[in-house]
Amino acid sequence: MFSKTFGYALRATVYVAVHGRIDKKVGLQDISEGLGIPHYFLGKIMQDLVRHGILDSTKGPSGGFFPNEHTADIPLTNILKITDGNLVFDQCALGIKRCNAEHPCPLHDDFAACQMK
Repeated sequence: MFSKTFGYALRATVYVAVHGRIDKKVGLQDISEGLGIPHYFLGKIMQDLVRHGILDSTKGPSGGFFPNEHTADIPLTNILKITDGNLVFDQCALGIKRCNAEHPCPLHDDFAACQMK
């Protein structure tokens, strides 16, 4: 149900949160090799994560990515919205076309809490 981009973004965020600090930044190449994610594709994902405040980064020879004070508290749905947009929340979690409040799937009520109002 979730995109490969979301999976990569989630894995990269966790990787940086575990391995990075403001005084020990993690390079794009290290993340790419550590997680087996294509370098150029990961670069675009990381730019989005930084632009939306999920992670921080610095440029230059000693640059790289590191968690900020908000990284550990970011809901996974924020990363999902960045990578997959809000449309994922307009669909049934199980992919059932006729799922609605009158004919809910088993996950309807749980997933409705994540949907955009």
